[in-house]
Amino acid sequence: MDTNKDGKLSKDEVKGSLSEHFSKVDSDKDGFITKEELEKGQNQNGQRPQGGRPQGGRN
Repeated sequence: MDTNKDGKLSKDEVKGSLSEHFSKVDSDKDGFITKEELEKGQNQNGQRPQGGRPQGGRN
């Protein structure tokens, strides 16, 4: 998922429902989703948005 291995996800790197909810998960509105933002989104919704995987996950 993190194709350039910079530790965060850009909108171009995400797919599926995570892409549809990108701006909601990108809580600091910097144009990237960090592992912390992804985990926070998981905790708020009770599940991880499909198409996204925290850094260090399997591809």
